Amino acid sequence: MNECRMFRALCNWRESFRYIFYGLLIAVMANLNALTNHFLHPDIPYFDETHILIGGIMALLACILSFLLENCIWQEEKQKEGKNDLPGRGSGAVPWVLALVWSLLTASLLTWSVFHRQQAMMAEAMSTARTVFEKDLVYYRWAAGQKGLFVPISQTTPPNPYLEDMVENPRVRTTSGQELALVNPEYMIRQVYELQTSKYGALGHITSLNPIRAANAADPWEREALADFEQGSDEVWTMDTINGHTYFRLMRPMVTEAGCLKCHAQQGYEVGDIRGGISVSLPMELPQALFLKEIFILSTAYGALWLLGLLGIFLGSFRVAASIRERELAETHLRAIIDNMLDGLITLNEKGDILSLNSSAARMFGYTAAEAVGRDIRLLIRFPETRTGLEQASPMAGIQSAMGTLREFAGLRRDGSSFPLEISVSSMRRARETIFIIMGRDITAEEIHKAEALRAGQMAAIGELAAGVAHEINNPVNGIINYSQVLLDGMEENGDSASRDILSRIIKESERVATIVHNLLAFARQRDEVVEEVQIRTIIVECVELLLYQFNKDGITVDIEVPEDLPSLQGNPQQLHQVFLNLLTNARYALNQRYQGQNPDKRIAIHSRLISPGGRPFIRTTVTDWGIGIPQNIIDRIFDTLFTTKPPGEGTGVGLSISKGLVRDHEGHLSLESVPGDHTTATVDLPVRFARGGKCPGRNAHLAPAHEMGAGMAPGRLVFLPNSQTVIRFSIKEEPRSAADKGNA
Repeated sequence: MNECRMFRALCNWRESFRYIFYGLLIAVMANLNALTNHFLHPDIPYFDETHILIGGIMALLACILSFLLENCIWQEEKQKEGKNDLPGRGSGAVPWVLALVWSLLTASLLTWSVFHRQQAMMAEAMSTARTVFEKDLVYYRWAAGQKGLFVPISQTTPPNPYLEDMVENPRVRTTSGQELALVNPEYMIRQVYELQTSKYGALGHITSLNPIRAANAADPWEREALADFEQGSDEVWTMDTINGHTYFRLMRPMVTEAGCLKCHAQQGYEVGDIRGGISVSLPMELPQALFLKEIFILSTAYGALWLLGLLGIFLGSFRVAASIRERELAETHLRAIIDNMLDGLITLNEKGDILSLNSSAARMFGYTAAEAVGRDIRLLIRFPETRTGLEQASPMAGIQSAMGTLREFAGLRRDGSSFPLEISVSSMRRARETIFIIMGRDITAEEIHKAEALRAGQMAAIGELAAGVAHEINNPVNGIINYSQVLLDGMEENGDSASRDILSRIIKESERVATIVHNLLAFARQRDEVVEEVQIRTIIVECVELLLYQFNKDGITVDIEVPEDLPSLQGNPQQLHQVFLNLLTNARYALNQRYQGQNPDKRIAIHSRLISPGGRPFIRTTVTDWGIGIPQNIIDRIFDTLFTTKPPGEGTGVGLSISKGLVRDHEGHLSLESVPGDHTTATVDLPVRFARGGKCPGRNAHLAPAHEMGAGMAPGRLVFLPNSQTVIRFSIKEEPRSAADKGNA
């Protein structure tokens, strides 16, 4: 609780600081123009109309900027708190980075403009100073060319005391009696500078490191300039302060000419020597004031441009961020729709490479999007072979064949299994590329339903046929049995043993026909919902009897070994019939594939015994055939729905799948073990329940000797050979018919 209060207090403090900052920003921008101009031009009123107009515009821009900043911060805080229902990451740091770049760019442009204007001001001062210097130099050279001038002596032009010893006649008197004094070039230029300084503000000074006149001595800057001249410099300039005022100072050397030697030869100068310099100093207060005014105008303009740029950046970033969030929301919504579709959706490019797939397609094929994207569509779909029997080099022919219609292909899962896949294809243009959109649906369940419906129809037809058989055959068979029994009873009185044996055979064959009809009726009845107590031996015998004709026709021997004391099962007889009929039919097919026609090695063995894995009793029944076997590379897929090794028209691929499901419904387990080219064994484990008081038998049951198999059997007969042991063995075997049989035929 305390942490929450501290956090809220910190947030409130930050908000208060922001609002104070906004207020200061608006106040500063509103008064910036007036404050700056007040310091530069105190004579202009603070609340001048121009100040008010510019200050109002700057304050308005600052208000808009503050609002955008606060809105940006609010959006970011909502994003962090997870309250923003729009996807995406908001504007983020991009507008702030752009604002920083824009600020640096604006500051750089302002700095460059100020520097450029300052350089222009200095260049203008330099040009003016050089012009003044050249003008003064022209005066000097003219005066030097005239070797001085004689002017009337006055208070402003007294005689030059330094010329008394340098020239012969520094003074002359005219015929009218007026006295004239010699004005040499240095004296003349000095008077010009004095006049110029008093009226125009520009200063001039002829100086030297060895001046004749002490007043012409160089000041510190001039001494440094003269020293530079001796080092080879031809011009020196600087900004300096003279008597509290700012001046631009320029100085150039004075080279000794022939006219100069008249006064300065005694100092040791020769023509070409640097004997001093002329400095020109221009007042810079007015140019600097104008420069500061221009800087103020530039700063105001760039400040407004900076604020407008920031407004554009933040407005644009908010619009872009809102557009991105709206687009991401639409994309998320569309992605959610696509991912929640029951059908798979795959997109391809023109080469058949996978561009994307939705969640349903990923689950259907067992690949993640990252594993499938970029790979060929044949990773997921098997297309028909060409007429040459080879797989198509490009899948686009198959894709094109499904455009605008429904086509069925084989889907390929990651584990190697396949399934029936129904697809439809459409296309769209994206830029210059064609994108193909595949809608795919796993129709395994539909195929199973179709197969089950077909099988149900077949079973219904068998049921109708069985009912007709029962009606048409039962009465004649019963008549044959009854009449034969009457004849048999009469013959026993007469003692005709030969006729009695024939009648006994007729009765047995008729009873077998009646049993077959009964079993056929029992199998054909649809009682899927009935669960009752059944004997595994009864189920097996009834299934073998139903297939007995086919077994005899193909020359297949069936060995059945089932202990008598196996407990009963709780199950659905019709479903168990279906399981074992399917296993026996598959065994018959495998034997016929390996052996053509009659062969003594065509044999099926059925064994049942009691097992107790984990302490729970099961009846394990194995059905073994010595046919072609199942290759190891497909045995793991043998129970897959619609998977079959039989040619088209001979198998639907649902028999074993349905059988496994039926056994699983009985809480049992169905498995296959095979050695290709040797044998295949199907194992059915069904749990034993003792709800009806049954008991688990002992485990000492043993099989009858092998020599008892087939003893005394008639050809094509299902014979029961009970003995004193706990095992009953049944055998079906073809044997040669005796001469008596042939005679009675």
